[in-house]
Amino acid sequence: MLADGNLGLDFTMLAIVLKRSLSAVPLLFFVSILAFLLMKAIPGDPVDVLLGSSEKDLSSQQVQLLRQQMGLDQPLPKQYLTWVSGWWGAGELGRSYRDGRPVLEVINERLGNTFLLVFVSLLFSFGVGISVGLALAFAASTRWRALSHLLLPVVLFFYCAPSFWLAFLAISAVQAWLPGWPILGMHDPGRSTTLFSLMQHVVLPALLLSSRKSAKVALFVRAMVLEQAGRDYVLVARSKGLSQPAVLFRHVLRNSLIPVIALLGLALPALFGGAVLIETVFGISGLGRLAVEATFGRNYPVMMGLIVIYGSVVIVSNLIADILYCLVDPRVKEEMESGGLSQSIVRVGAA
Repeated sequence: MLADGNLGLDFTMLAIVLKRSLSAVPLLFFVSILAFLLMKAIPGDPVDVLLGSSEKDLSSQQVQLLRQQMGLDQPLPKQYLTWVSGWWGAGELGRSYRDGRPVLEVINERLGNTFLLVFVSLLFSFGVGISVGLALAFAASTRWRALSHLLLPVVLFFYCAPSFWLAFLAISAVQAWLPGWPILGMHDPGRSTTLFSLMQHVVLPALLLSSRKSAKVALFVRAMVLEQAGRDYVLVARSKGLSQPAVLFRHVLRNSLIPVIALLGLALPALFGGAVLIETVFGISGLGRLAVEATFGRNYPVMMGLIVIYGSVVIVSNLIADILYCLVDPRVKEEMESGGLSQSIVRVGAA
């Protein structure tokens, strides 16, 4: 029976992965079409931005030749189809207008810094968020309610405060109190990069990038723990003589943290999106800063390549969250075939 159950679960997981992978293809195409049209609606010509003041030194024929080389003289549908055919057929995302290099090469140069920043921010978001949420719930349900009244406004402050504003405050504070602490970039110029120096550069931006997400997770965990604390099984456990901390950590904690997995599908896209401002403030050469440079430079191939990357992150993160949720909560598997996984998660989480 156990083997049959595991086999059924494996087939269910395989069905989820295949279904989501197939549905991701038209979704990515739809997002790319919408993004392409929105980019073309932005005022400004990539040729004018690329040439700048040197355009006056070129003849109209030379400018037109440059437009032909960049494919900007073609109708919009043909421009899009040319880009899609290169992406689908040869696995290329075009070439950058700025220096003519392949878009994948430009993105790969920045990808590592962003993934490191987002990964550390993800650890902070759930590590700090779950710990603070449990502290808030424990304090609210015991004699330490005064501690809850002190912590809750702080959590709400970080939930409401913009991360870039906190970044400017943090930079000013670090410069005043820790003048030797590295702030800008991910590497010290002229020095070999070590793991310690890399973590020195990434810890402050990661903390600020994860500030709002940590507060959101903390508030969510607090609400779930307090909601579970009123269930019948908690009263039964208390009637057996178990202490309040024992009930919270042995019984309430396990059931309260299961719905937190659903936040994972929203955390990664949010952190990637928030990295745009954080990387700009801290001078980190990552995908967020590249997106800003490509937008102001009207570098359409790079912008389209980043949209594909961000769209893939959204799809993959939601797929991972769905699979983890199915593994830790068997009730989700029972409702998959009838209502779909995402609807099942919502119903189980609200149960």
